[in-house]
Amino acid sequence: MQRESFITITSLLTQKFNTPADNISEQTELTQLGLDSLTLMEFVFAVEDKFNIRIPEEKLDPRNAGVNLGQVCDVIDELKSQVKA
Repeated sequence: MQRESFITITSLLTQKFNTPADNISEQTELTQLGLDSLTLMEFVFAVEDKFNIRIPEEKLDPRNAGVNLGQVCDVIDELKSQVKA
């Protein structure tokens, strides 16, 4: 079963950024999404807006090589749990 944060990210990528769903998994690195650096930052902002969170750069810098969607979900889930606590 996929986690809620991943399902939401997949929806954002397919609907707003026209990323084919076949290209999306938790292991997919952000650099493999076919987004240029500006669009990648727009993706991060869209994620922050969708989840009503602010992702600090020290938690997740999308410009770093090797960052994958699973790591993005981990950060989202961690930040959301802190808000609920």
